Amino acid sequence: MIDVSLTAAASLFLVKAPVARESRPTSRVNPLLRFRAENPALFEARRVAGMKKSELVRDNLMRIHRECKEQWRRSALKNPKLQATDSHIAAKEWTLVAPHGQRYVFRNLKKFVREHAHLFDAEDVIWKEPEGKPNQAWCRAFQALSRLRPTCSKLLPEWNGWRWVEA
Repeated sequence: MIDVSLTAAASLFLVKAPVARESRPTSRVNPLLRFRAENPALFEARRVAGMKKSELVRDNLMRIHRECKEQWRRSALKNPKLQATDSHIAAKEWTLVAPHGQRYVFRNLKKFVREHAHLFDAEDVIWKEPEGKPNQAWCRAFQALSRLRPTCSKLLPEWNGWRWVEA
């Protein structure tokens, strides 16, 4: 026979009243998470606006930019679409007739002017590099020949005898 005391047996059948838990303070993050879930577009707009105004974020981005700029430049120089070749990202098909009547068909205007500098006056091929932007070098011949292209907004019909011809 099993000897079960009255209190032990009674505890099996009696329902105990729930014990009040200690009330925990709610986290400060919970209202933010709730707002974020209920208003995702507004939350994102406020988050971005806050980052734009933050001096700490700006300083950090400037530091990262300074540290990585040379690495980015070296990487870009390896890209064939950014080198002075016919496959350059901005290269276009050109067909020009020189003052002496010779027809030239080529794909990269800046490369053509550099390689054929003897076809232009010496003062027209003096290359100027804007400070800090060596990839945006230009000369008078390059600027003027680029305006011979029919799609140019400042179209020139001819420059020093050079003319555009259809291919």
